[in-house]
Amino acid sequence: MLGAHTANLPGGLQMFTHRLGRRVLGATLLLWFSGCEKDDGPLCDRLAPQLQDALEEAASAGDLPGVTASLRLQDCAWRGSAGVSRVEPATGMKVEDRLRVGSITKSFVAVVALQLQAEGRLSLDAPLATWVPDFPRADRISVRQLLNHTSGAFNYTQSQDFLAQVEASPGKTWTSEELIAYGAAKSPSFEPGARWEYSNTNYILLGHILESVTGTPLAQQLRARILEPLDLDSTGLDGAEPLPPLAARGYSRDPGDGAWRDFTDFIHPSAAGGAGALVSSADDLSAFYQALFERSLLAPAQLAEMTDWVATPIPTLPGYGLGLVRAVTPVGAGHGHDGEIPGFSALAFYLPERKASLAVLTNRERADVSAVTGRLLEVLARE
Repeated sequence: MLGAHTANLPGGLQMFTHRLGRRVLGATLLLWFSGCEKDDGPLCDRLAPQLQDALEEAASAGDLPGVTASLRLQDCAWRGSAGVSRVEPATGMKVEDRLRVGSITKSFVAVVALQLQAEGRLSLDAPLATWVPDFPRADRISVRQLLNHTSGAFNYTQSQDFLAQVEASPGKTWTSEELIAYGAAKSPSFEPGARWEYSNTNYILLGHILESVTGTPLAQQLRARILEPLDLDSTGLDGAEPLPPLAARGYSRDPGDGAWRDFTDFIHPSAAGGAGALVSSADDLSAFYQALFERSLLAPAQLAEMTDWVATPIPTLPGYGLGLVRAVTPVGAGHGHDGEIPGFSALAFYLPERKASLAVLTNRERADVSAVTGRLLEVLARE
């Protein structure tokens, strides 16, 4: 089951272009260049009712239990929520609710790696063998190749042995060594550097490397380097540090009777680790991507490294950087990530040409978060 969520290529951003199509092209896009202020008040305030309506319509159309979103423009921000955080007892979703965000974790892990590079403590060209000498082709896999998914490391979430163990022991706490072993058992999928292929094993290995370099847990590095400086109080690495329990539960429709099934506890978050264990709020994620591109979270040289795109075979996702996807959207390139983990789906990105960031989180697995994103951006385009 986990493999169905995390083994696939990033899907939310891939579908984004198709959902918006040509409806938002043309003169209406001039809105993005005019800033958030007009004579009659902040744009976010004026659009808030329409954005909320769009969010509620998307939740209904997508059969989502609940959804929360955060949109940040140049001078203003909007937050909204719709539906429920829990089906039983029915509990309304709040804008500040925290949800699991899956592979969006990768952007955070990449930032830590690049900060360590800037400090002279980690070379992106260093071989994996420095820290995990027994991993297949470890002497030929670089840190950079782990970050941009060109290492050839087999994706452990596609391992049938791993999935069988998940089914047998849903509450099991996993170590990075165990997860790495599942990836190593079927590696290499291809020779390092030969092509691009998404693999969660890369970021489990990176988590191990970052802990080895710093001598501190990955969760502590994320907190000290990103969460605390940006005041991201709703974000943390689930299963790796003490966190308040999630108010929102994660769901899937039963294929038999159509009832909601609670998948929140299907797997322990340690099974995702540095590849996808982050919990966050929509507002924290939109703030993170805005800070990444507009503030000093990374030095210019490291941000350039992060956005050095490797070609992918997906037309609407033409590039993958270091923990970032480059997506083609009708409002310019989108730099961010999507995430799926049992019970939850998420999508967040930054639009550099528009100086805008958007995050959408929902408590349904395999949800079409791109459709929600599309409806919100259509509201902006109509202004």
